[in-house]
Amino acid sequence: MTSPFIEQLAACAALAPSADNSQPWQMRWSADGFELRHAPRHPDTNVFGADSHATLLAIGGLAENLDAALAANGVAGQWTWAPAGTQPYARLALPVALPGSFAPPPGPALRHTNRLPFRAAALEPGLNAQVAAATEGAQRIVMLQDSAARKALVRLVRLSSEARFCNRDLHRWLFGSLRETPAEVAGGDGLDVATLGLPPGGKAMLGLMSNWKRMEKLNRFGAYKFLAMTEVGLIAAAPALLCVVGSGKGRDSIEAGRLLTRVWTMLNQQGAAVQPYYVVTDQVNRLHGGGLAAGFEDKIGAVERELHQLLGLAQGEMLHMILRVGYPKATPARSRRLPLPAVFVSAP
Repeated sequence: MTSPFIEQLAACAALAPSADNSQPWQMRWSADGFELRHAPRHPDTNVFGADSHATLLAIGGLAENLDAALAANGVAGQWTWAPAGTQPYARLALPVALPGSFAPPPGPALRHTNRLPFRAAALEPGLNAQVAAATEGAQRIVMLQDSAARKALVRLVRLSSEARFCNRDLHRWLFGSLRETPAEVAGGDGLDVATLGLPPGGKAMLGLMSNWKRMEKLNRFGAYKFLAMTEVGLIAAAPALLCVVGSGKGRDSIEAGRLLTRVWTMLNQQGAAVQPYYVVTDQVNRLHGGGLAAGFEDKIGAVERELHQLLGLAQGEMLHMILRVGYPKATPARSRRLPLPAVFVSAP
C-alpha cells in the first residue's frame, strides 16, 4: 500500500509544465523508489515522442518539482539517470523512513500560465538579478529587456508562427489539445479554451480554423501571416523576455526543463506573470529533424542564424524556451491536471 506521503509527493510533482498541458509522464513507485517514464497521450494527434525536446523539458520539470517537494520535507533523494533514448528516464531512490505527513511547497501549486495582457511596468531589479543568476548545469537564462533586442526576438517568433500555421501535423496537435465542453475540461489535460484569453470572436475564429482543408485554402490568401501577426501582439508588448538557453544534447534538455520550471515558479511566487513561447524552438528542431512545412526551410534557417547572434549562443547551444514576463492585469483561468491514477502507479 502506498503511503499518503508518496501519493502527495507524486501529485505535487505532476503540477509541472508540459507542452499544451499534455502531461506526457508516468511515475511508478516501488520499494526501490520512483521511476520516471514516458506516457503517450492521444497518439492520433501527438507530435512529441518520448525523446522529443518538448517531452524532455517536461520530464525535467517533473524532476524539479519532486526535488522541491522533498526539500520542503527535509528528505534527500538520490537520482540515477538512464542513458539518452532509454526508459525509464530516471530512478529516484528515497530513504526507507519517510515523514508521516507531507508539507507541500507553495511553488508548484502557484506556478501557472497567464495568456492575458500584462502591465507595462518593468520587473523589480531584485527579481531581475535572481532570474539572471539562475543556472542548471550547462543551462542559463538570457534576459532581453532592451527594446531593440525584444523587437528582434518577436520578429523571429512571428516568422516561426507563420511556418507553424502552415503545418498540418501541428494543426492536428493544436485542435486535438483544445478542451471546450465541461466534460472535456473535466478530463484534466489539454488546453481549456477558458485559459487562452481569447478576444471577442476568438472562439468563432478557432472554429473557422479547425478544419485543415479550410485552413489550407485560407493560407493561400495569407491567413497564416495574419494569424502570426495576431499571435505576437502580447509578446511584443511584454516588458521582459526571458530565454532558457544552453546545450541540447542528451540530458541537457532535461536540465533545461528543471531550470525553466524553477525560474517560472520563482517568478509566479513573486507576483510576476509568465507565458511560455515554444514556437521558435519547435520550428528550428523541425528544420533539423524533419516535419517543417514545405517551403519554409530557408526562412527558418535564417531564423536560427539570427537567433544565435541575438542571444549570443555558442556552437552547440540552442534556445529551449521563451518566457513572456511581466506583472498581471488580471487573474487567468488555471489549467487542470489529470487524475493522480493516470500519472502515478504503485508496483505491487
